[in-house]
Amino acid sequence: MTTGGFGVPKGAILFELDGIQYEFREDLGEVQSGISHFVGRQHVSGIVTKKVLIKAVSGADGPGMKRLLRARSKLDEEVRLAKYLEHPGIHRVYGLKKTEGTWYVVSEQPRGNSLSALINLVGECRHWYTPHFAMYIGARLADVLEYAHTAKDEVGRPLNIVHRAIDPDHVFMDWRGIVRVSDFGLSLSDLPNRTPSTTQRLLGDGFYSSPEMLFGRRVDARADLFSLGVLMLELVTGKNLLYAPDEVTPKMKESLSASQLRRVERAIQWAQLSGADAMVGDAIWRAATYTQKDVERMTEGLPAGMRSILCKLLHPELVKRYQTAGELVVDLRSWLGELTFGPADAIEELKRTMDEASESLAETGLKTPRASKRLGEITTDR
Repeated sequence: MTTGGFGVPKGAILFELDGIQYEFREDLGEVQSGISHFVGRQHVSGIVTKKVLIKAVSGADGPGMKRLLRARSKLDEEVRLAKYLEHPGIHRVYGLKKTEGTWYVVSEQPRGNSLSALINLVGECRHWYTPHFAMYIGARLADVLEYAHTAKDEVGRPLNIVHRAIDPDHVFMDWRGIVRVSDFGLSLSDLPNRTPSTTQRLLGDGFYSSPEMLFGRRVDARADLFSLGVLMLELVTGKNLLYAPDEVTPKMKESLSASQLRRVERAIQWAQLSGADAMVGDAIWRAATYTQKDVERMTEGLPAGMRSILCKLLHPELVKRYQTAGELVVDLRSWLGELTFGPADAIEELKRTMDEASESLAETGLKTPRASKRLGEITTDR
């Protein structure tokens, strides 16, 4: 088995960084433009310690050189940005290695289960997570985003970091109830000497992207908060605001003005050119046509506090949404504080859900906890 284009056999040592050797284990393919992802393992003094995620860009000549240079600059930027993102809710980046024409970035392998796995799991049970669970995830995620959005460099200049891909594949919860965000390498920021994007490109899953992201506009922190709202809504109701094919009727499309129709057409064309999934066109139509009444209808039956928060997170008008993650953190903590719902409660709910879906666990990709009597000892199977 090899890494495909890299031609490295499984078990080979790729490089050494800060006294640690890194072994190739599995090729995850080209997840980002020009950047291949591998699963690797650390070797310290000849002993295998833990798995890591490795991003790599190999050398190229001719027509591919511009793409290569762009991909390399993104790896360099990810490592430079990581030193400002020391937070327990953010997966660590260990460093950058340049060797034999290839650039590698080593980062912490995501721990726990992705929200994608959690959503797949609960779908097997024919009911969704409780409002408490969804608000718990939302509060932890909002805390991470507040930290990232307000990060500054050494001289106190705001970095204005926007993740741009807050979706089920980039958010994880482990068996201690810790919620983490992966891949800030996708971020927009004001990092000094950052290579500016020459074209807009849709990042992450389009069905969790903000309208401004889908329409190729300049985004800010509010785009991440919109994505957080879409995630919370799906966790508690099973409904995705932007996946509503039955709602976007011909009559609804005809209600758009000529300029709005042109905007939708340009956005769909842009998404296709950037390599987005063909179904993203449905999300773009929905983003152009949904109203606040749609949000209110989708949140009917939820507790008043949660409903109010979701309606504000997902408001079609940007100025009527939460403007900062700090505002959201205050509201979420206030609501959760009244319920005294914490990590142990979140884990207990997840374990109950696993028990209900036990026959289908193999299909969800969920990592089950190892046997333990105490919460502090619970880990995930590798």
